[in-house]
Amino acid sequence: AVVSTQSTGVYREFGDDWETADSFAGHSSTVWGLSFNKSGDKFVSCSDDRTLRIWCKDDTKNTKYACKSSVCGFHNRPIYDVSWGRHGYIATAAGDNAIRVFEQQGSSVLLAHLQEDAHQGDVNCVRWKGNLLASCGDDETVRIWSLET
Repeated sequence: AVVSTQSTGVYREFGDDWETADSFAGHSSTVWGLSFNKSGDKFVSCSDDRTLRIWCKDDTKNTKYACKSSVCGFHNRPIYDVSWGRHGYIATAAGDNAIRVFEQQGSSVLLAHLQEDAHQGDVNCVRWKGNLLASCGDDETVRIWSLET
């Protein structure tokens, strides 16, 4: 299955083409990014509505995911990208020049770290590689951050 960032949907290969297998409503504005967790049974999406939504596989339906939690109140500008690391941390890139790192504890999602002024302008992308987090921004730079556990 492939998840589209334009419609928050799951697509499956159908012969030489793709068809929509499922789509998910929940955000109130443009969905900019998403990232699956290590096991692939959950994904997190981010939006212009300044929220994260965590979607979990619903075993009662073949490909259906359901929104299990919404993370709001941490961002005051759009969230442009999200990356769910293999260690379980979720990083966000936002239009407020900051990077936030969240951790899921049970059904709660907690802010673990805030890096204000991570870039001199919007932070456009974040990606985990082990304990390293790469980010890029409107300031034409790529930065590498180290997660200390």
